[in-house]
Amino acid sequence: MQDNGDSLKLQADTAKAMAMQLISATGVSDHTASVVASALVDADLEGKTTHGLLQLPVYLHRLKAGTIDPQGQLETVQEGAAFAVCDAHCMLGHAAALQAMAMAMTKARHAGVAVVSVRGATHFGVAGRYARQAAAEGLIGIAMANTRPMIAAPGGAEAIVGNNPLAIAIPTRSTPVVLDMAMSATSMGAIRMAAATGVPIEPGLAVDDQGIPTTDPVAAISGMLAPAGGAKGFGLALVVDLLCGLLSGGAMGTEVASNYAPPEQPADCSWLFIAIDPSAFGDMTEITARAETYVNTVERARRTPGAGPAHVPGRRNANADSTTENHIIIPRSTVEKLQLFAMEIGLPDLIAWPKTT
Repeated sequence: MQDNGDSLKLQADTAKAMAMQLISATGVSDHTASVVASALVDADLEGKTTHGLLQLPVYLHRLKAGTIDPQGQLETVQEGAAFAVCDAHCMLGHAAALQAMAMAMTKARHAGVAVVSVRGATHFGVAGRYARQAAAEGLIGIAMANTRPMIAAPGGAEAIVGNNPLAIAIPTRSTPVVLDMAMSATSMGAIRMAAATGVPIEPGLAVDDQGIPTTDPVAAISGMLAPAGGAKGFGLALVVDLLCGLLSGGAMGTEVASNYAPPEQPADCSWLFIAIDPSAFGDMTEITARAETYVNTVERARRTPGAGPAHVPGRRNANADSTTENHIIIPRSTVEKLQLFAMEIGLPDLIAWPKTT
């Protein structure tokens, strides 16, 4: 453990154990707590800090309030050979999502392609985690979710669709290709950081509450995010929302509430998982070899002067643990929230900020 002023550097295993103990203290099974703790710390190790331990205080307060069910179980409501409709009953999202994708993978092994929709879901973190889950076993994985409205239609002055993530993972002979993207030009977390430091944001990232483009991060926080690629990003966000909500019978659009609302207010969302078995379409060895050849061509393509190497989506995070030395950085504000919660549940010494001389 190392104090860096406004942040705390923790060894990853220590952070996982701490997170697991806090989650378990709310009545969650040790297995589910371990799954969620690992997912949060892995997100931090990958540099996706908005989906890391920063989210843990939100989950803990929702668990305590009952809007995340500590004993919830994924229920299959309807199914066929190549599909299923599930209800997550507002259980912890990371555990439910792993189960739902595993179900899609099992069905795809028999049917070639399978789709699993989920309603009554909660925040599941990094969408790419579940797409990679399929790719790790030689399948193509697609994962998507809807979120609370944060994006206006082009020319609009009202947030109408969410920053809905979409992830697609394609196996190769080595590291899979993993596209993992949300539909806004930047994240609200980045805008909040700019506001805290008094730095203007770049043009084209956000609009104010009247729908007028702004570089003022404070105005952007009370306004809306701009869609990535303008109308194209908005269109992608819209269809992801429709696919998730319609096929699950769950919340979509303005029915999806903020995860950051008071914890007593329910905030469920909807998901969709697709698994494709490439071996149903041709020789698996040939398919992965062609994918590898294509990726190598992209990585070796001629670059403009001064440009760095080409990066195929998903490959930059392949060695995340080694680049971070298996440590994560937790902001002081997050640590303080976790300390308060630990005190509330009778674990006051679980997270101690180092004393300095």
